[in-house]
Order: sequence, then C-alpha cells, then structure tokens
Amino acid sequence: MAACAELIHRCLGTHPYIQTDPPPIQAFLITHSHQQSITIQEKLYNMCPKNELHPDCEFVPGRGFRGIHPVIRFRNGSLIMVKTANQGLGLASSTISYVAIDEPVGQEVWGELAARVLRGGAGGKTGTIGITMTPVGQDVSYLKKLVDEGTVTCHQAPLTVEDTTPLGLNPLIEQSTIDRIAQTYLPIDRAARLNGDWAVGVPEGRVFDAFDDSMISSLPAPPGGHYEFGIGVDHGSQPNAQVAILAAIDMANPEMPKVYVLDEYTSGAATPEAHARAIVEMCARNHIEPGACRWTGDNVHFGGSGGAGKMSNSLLMRALEKVLQYPPNGLPWRIRTVRKPRYSVYHGSALIHSIQARKNFWIHPRCKRTIMSLQRWTMKKNQSLRSRDEYGHCIDALRYTLVPTIDVKYQSPTTNLRLY
Repeated sequence: MAACAELIHRCLGTHPYIQTDPPPIQAFLITHSHQQSITIQEKLYNMCPKNELHPDCEFVPGRGFRGIHPVIRFRNGSLIMVKTANQGLGLASSTISYVAIDEPVGQEVWGELAARVLRGGAGGKTGTIGITMTPVGQDVSYLKKLVDEGTVTCHQAPLTVEDTTPLGLNPLIEQSTIDRIAQTYLPIDRAARLNGDWAVGVPEGRVFDAFDDSMISSLPAPPGGHYEFGIGVDHGSQPNAQVAILAAIDMANPEMPKVYVLDEYTSGAATPEAHARAIVEMCARNHIEPGACRWTGDNVHFGGSGGAGKMSNSLLMRALEKVLQYPPNGLPWRIRTVRKPRYSVYHGSALIHSIQARKNFWIHPRCKRTIMSLQRWTMKKNQSLRSRDEYGHCIDALRYTLVPTIDVKYQSPTTNLRLY
C-alpha cells in the first residue's frame, strides 16, 4: 500500500512529504509474479482517485488493468507500466522517472532498472527506485552493500505495538497477537519478518522448533475430512538416503491444511524393484491404493562408481509396473519430477513450519527417521553441506509429499524432466 501511494502521488504531483518530478511522468511497477501483480494492481486501483484516471483506462476485478502489458494512464499524461520480474522486464530504450518494486528482486533485475532510471528524471536527472520488501526468499546481499555504502537509504518498519499505534489512537495490534504471528515464522528469518533485519546468508540452528512430542500420534486421521494423499520420494544410494513418505492432507480448508504423516520407507542402494515393492507394501499397511496418491519424486540420482546406484522416477515407475503386473508403460499414474525453483528448500520448510506452529501437524511414531530429522535438521549454507546432511533426505521427501498439494501456486511439470 505504501508503494501504491508513492506511485499515485508521483504521477499526480501531489506528494505530501517530498518534492518530486512534475507530471506527466513515466513510472514502472515491478512485481515478482503475475498473480502478485493482479493483487497489487487492485490495491492501486482502489487507492487511486477515479476522476484522475484517463477514460480509456479500464480495470477488470480479478484480472487487473486491461492489456497484455497493463498500462495505467492518468488524465495528466502520466503512465504506470506493470512488469513481472520472472517473465523478463523488456525495458530496452525506456527512460523511467520512478520504479516501484514489490518484494526482493535479483541483482541482475536491479541493475537493469538502475540503467533505465539513469536519466529518467526531470531535466535529464537520475530517476528513483523504491522497493518495499521483507528481506527473505532472495539474495539481497547486494542491496545491503548499497545501503552500507550510502547509495540506497533503508527505512525499517518493525512489527511492534508501538510502531502499529496511530498517533492519538489505540494500538491496532496486541503483543499476544504479535507473539502468535512470530511463532508461524521460521526461526532463521523471524528477525527479518518482524523487524526488517537483513537476512543475508543462512544461519545455523534447528529449523522446526515448533515441532514437539505432542505431534507424534498413532491415532488415525479423523473421518469427515477432505483428504488428499501424497507420496514423496527422495533418491539416494547412501544408508537412509532413499526415502519415501506417505501422508494424508486434509484440504477442507485450503488456507489451514492439516497434515497426517502416515508412514515412511528408508533404504540405501537397492534395485528399483526392491524400492517399488517396499513402497507398495507401505501403502497396503495403511489401506491406501498407490494410484490414489499424488507421487512426486526427486531428480535423477547417480550413485556409486559408473552409476551403479543410479535411481530415477522413470526407473521406479518401470519397477512399479513389474511389481503390480502392469504392461510396459501401462502404469495408470506418473511420478512427477519435483520443481526446484530458487529457494524452494526455504519455501517448503517455511510451509511445513507454519503448519506445525498452528498445531495442524501429526506424524505416526513408526516414522522414526522422519521424526529424528524434524528434531535435528538444520538449514545448511551451501549444496556441499546439504548433500552430506543425513537428516536432509527425509525433509526433502516430506517437502515433495506436501508442497504440491498444499501450495496452490505449485505446478508440477507434465513430464519427467531433469530440472536444474
């Protein structure tokens, strides 16, 4: 909302606090994704004086401003062009007076925008970039360096009772509510989300601190839920590195899902048929048909000398065909390869942690390795450390099990592709 207000004031020349370029100006609104763009466009439209919009400027609820690349036109000639960072900005030859960015962007996007505002201000002066963000989920070390050098100014807005109390009015939020909100955040980024502290790097420490013994239960999932079943598979050839986890997810309220981790299978190097038979047996002892589950697997694993420990989703599917006596390529379901966009480990871990913080997470005591992993796993700083983490395999399999169902924005690939 602060970014929307800044955009409107600059376009209309009505900023109450600072002197800005006289209108008309050309401004850009940069968002991370298309869906995020629609949400912010709606906020901007609701805040904008309607009589200041150009008659040709049309807003459609749920879809945003009209146009493949939406443009918000004002009567005075000012323009706001909406761009999505993850779809390419296409800013060649643009000169911009003001850029509003919502949420962190990569250094290459920042560099492209900085080049476009170099002479975008009035009289050929440098334009301005403003960014509203919580500094997590993206590498923002370059921004911190710019702040430390004095090139960029930083204004923090902590979530405290004092800072959310309007002058002369009662507090908008109580400390107990803030404490409850804090518990839903991962320990490693609480300071960033609550205080606006810089989250540069990944500190060591237990991630799932909201997980406790009360969540270990052999009671069955209660009847009446809208259950979806998932199997997540992490491939590996070291002991306890080949993992499959079976879970039931109650999606009756998609905003507050309830997770029941029913069973686990852990092994090391073995034949695909051995893995397939064990996973089918895991489903059988829980009275769940394998075809009723959403299967999500890891990328191809090459283990042992000469690839002797190789394991992949395709190999597992062929093995399932043999074990269940389906004809070649006749398996009635597929094992989708997990998407691994940047910071996917963080995103999936944060999702699981928030469910545990709301006390909507239960795991059967027979899932001994997964319980141990939830109690001891820490987020490592680099891939080398992560690959040697004995507790990471169960966490990865758990993420593959839950995220495709719980995260409505998740889209698994349509074929078994290797993703890097």
